[in-house]
Amino acid sequence: MKLYVVRHGETPSNISGIVSGRSSESLTEEGIKQSQIINQKLADLKFTAVYVSPMKRTIETAEIIVPEYKYIIDNRIAERDLGDLQNYTIDELWKMPLWNSLTELRTPEGAETFASGLERTRDFLSSLRSKYQQLSKNPADEPKILLITHSFISRCIWSIVNDITDEETFKTFSHKNDEIKIYNI
Repeated sequence: MKLYVVRHGETPSNISGIVSGRSSESLTEEGIKQSQIINQKLADLKFTAVYVSPMKRTIETAEIIVPEYKYIIDNRIAERDLGDLQNYTIDELWKMPLWNSLTELRTPEGAETFASGLERTRDFLSSLRSKYQQLSKNPADEPKILLITHSFISRCIWSIVNDITDEETFKTFSHKNDEIKIYNI
């Protein structure tokens, strides 16, 4: 099956460089424009299903990108839980103990680590495979799933698909607000 991963459009925290976590931010004017561009890029595709994070910014993005679809909200693709690590830049957070941990599920401040994100992302991907792979009898009928989520979950998907297992390589990943990542899962 093909998985199309879209990061939500730009938000005020994207501009300021502060990691917003599970806050209730809306898209900026630029974020709306980015979503309209993604809408145009995906216009010719017919999706088997559309999954969206429960955050306001991803729902707004979905309403612009695929207004004709009824989407499924799934908490497993929500943004990273920051615990008590609110109002930090990503550069500051990368330096925090256990922020990138592949063994511990939470930092001392209660923030979700990569291990936790990978765990829930694996669970999500496994449920997609179980639900949709049997639909694919021939390549022309290959299920196409659209996922509208966050950089953190996109990074987790990338690392699972590419079997990335070291913390330093995680840092090399980037997913722009107006970019579509496509995976065969």
